[in-house]
Amino acid sequence: MIQISEPITLEKLLPLIQKLSEVEREQLRKSLEAESPLDAAILLYQEGEVTLGRASELAGIHRFEFEETLAARGIWKIVEIDSAEASKTRIAPIKHLHKPNPNK
Repeated sequence: MIQISEPITLEKLLPLIQKLSEVEREQLRKSLEAESPLDAAILLYQEGEVTLGRASELAGIHRFEFEETLAARGIWKIVEIDSAEASKTRIAPIKHLHKPNPNK
């Protein structure tokens, strides 16, 4: 019999899961989906296989609820942003439309 001294979380399991073969990972996913759609959705999200919105749909909860669940479990939300240079390039054409405030 195996005794576990502390709770097992997805954060602790993810590195181990990533070492599994594709077939083993698929079997695990199917098992998780049957047991816990939320945990399966979180796993898929963490692996980058689904977006935040799609993961929340799979879990059967609202996106904001899903985000709260991630935060409660200490899981960071994946956000992609442009580089500073790319942002400046995209903002430059809009800047000339700004009229300075004469009251300042």
